[in-house]
Amino acid sequence: MQLDFLVFLQGIHTPLLDMVMNFFSLLGEIAVPLIVLSVTYWCISRKKAFAMLSSLMAALLATQTVKSIVRSPRPFQAHPELIEGGRIETATGYSFPSGHSTTASAFYSSLCAVFRRRWLIAVSAALIVLIPLSRLYLGVHWPADVIAGTAIGLLSGLVLTPVFMRIYEDERKFSLFTITAGAATLMLSLCLAILLEIDAIDKVAFGDLMSNAAVTAGAAIGTYLDRRRLSYDEGKGTLASKARRFIIGMAVLIAVAAIILLIPLPHYASSATLFFAVGIAVTFIYPAIASRLGLYR
Repeated sequence: MQLDFLVFLQGIHTPLLDMVMNFFSLLGEIAVPLIVLSVTYWCISRKKAFAMLSSLMAALLATQTVKSIVRSPRPFQAHPELIEGGRIETATGYSFPSGHSTTASAFYSSLCAVFRRRWLIAVSAALIVLIPLSRLYLGVHWPADVIAGTAIGLLSGLVLTPVFMRIYEDERKFSLFTITAGAATLMLSLCLAILLEIDAIDKVAFGDLMSNAAVTAGAAIGTYLDRRRLSYDEGKGTLASKARRFIIGMAVLIAVAAIILLIPLPHYASSATLFFAVGIAVTFIYPAIASRLGLYR
């Protein structure tokens, strides 16, 4: 039945629909949450950004762990004679559950949980449906994949986001959580990077899990350092000053990534370092630079 549905979707492909579905698939990739979370962290509310980021990473770590255990092939791999995969450069791991569906449902539902705007809820609800549908249309996931991914994401976004909001308000719990989560995911990413480098584990199964663990470690450690060492009001400033703050922040992120990529490291060590650096740059390195430059005045 799942295959029949995917074959049906293959039969309705048109150039216009291909473009539309590729666009919705793009909205389920990590670049969009990274930009929105950066804007929120630097210009609106660190508390809200922390809650959204934590729930998103919890959902992605859960999904990537299940992927590494189940190791289900994607439709275009299992039935190449019937299914033509689209946007396959984003299909880097195994099929079950869908990472795009997890990202979309976790991120957009957490966005609604912290901002609570009717128009945002309507747009987010549409995206939570359309992004998984785009992955089916592109032939890179089974219906069961997107259902499971959406369930994991919604559970994390709607249930864990309020929990992380409360954790942020309690300094002791916040410190305990960020230190524990940061240390655990840092060790996990380092171990996986070493094992991947020596071909001791399945690269398809554990590559994305390593990346997610690394960025989680960087973000957790960064938010801890930010709260302990920095003092600024991210909500201050005019729209123009916040726009300038964001543009400079993205330039800093690009510079950090470029520096990491110039360091001659083994492939997986470089990848783990890059993702860790992005996490800590968003949550601590750039806020520290911005504070020194007076961008929060």
